[in-house]
Amino acid sequence: MRRVLLAALGGTVVAAAVVGSLLAGVGTWQDDAGTADCPEQIAASQATVHTDRRWTEADIPGIGNYSEIHWQLRAAGNPCSRVPGPTDWRYQGVIRLRPEDATALATRYDWRPVPAVIPSGSEKYEYETPNQMWPALVPFVPDGTRWLHSEAWAETYSQGAQWTALYLAPDHALAFVVLYDH
Repeated sequence: MRRVLLAALGGTVVAAAVVGSLLAGVGTWQDDAGTADCPEQIAASQATVHTDRRWTEADIPGIGNYSEIHWQLRAAGNPCSRVPGPTDWRYQGVIRLRPEDATALATRYDWRPVPAVIPSGSEKYEYETPNQMWPALVPFVPDGTRWLHSEAWAETYSQGAQWTALYLAPDHALAFVVLYDH
């Protein structure tokens, strides 16, 4: 009887230790995934207009060795959630191209004017357009800029883990890019 009692007691202690370890691990993971200041950090990051060279010619073909960029990001989900899984990110950027790169890009594809009003459910304009540019980026675009879009460019380069829409204003040597990193 004593042997059975010791075995039962030992099994209970082992089970309690396993459960305690699992709970401690989950608690640590949750602490890392959702810190109290996470929403404030995300809000600050999303409000920032970044100027670092986030993308290159390899990421967005045709932009060349651009002279300037202003970009922002937005979380498509809740990166502060304690639920495991990836967060998709959306980016918008206004890129000042070198004039020779803007000219080369304009001649390389068939570019068409972007309509002032995009029909809902348009397959041609699946992502945000210059008309939906985030307010903090608008000051980097001259008033009256007329944007062009190339379906051929989009069909060729908007694939894989990063969906990309590119708009061009060759007369101002500007590009507007919308990226979905998923």
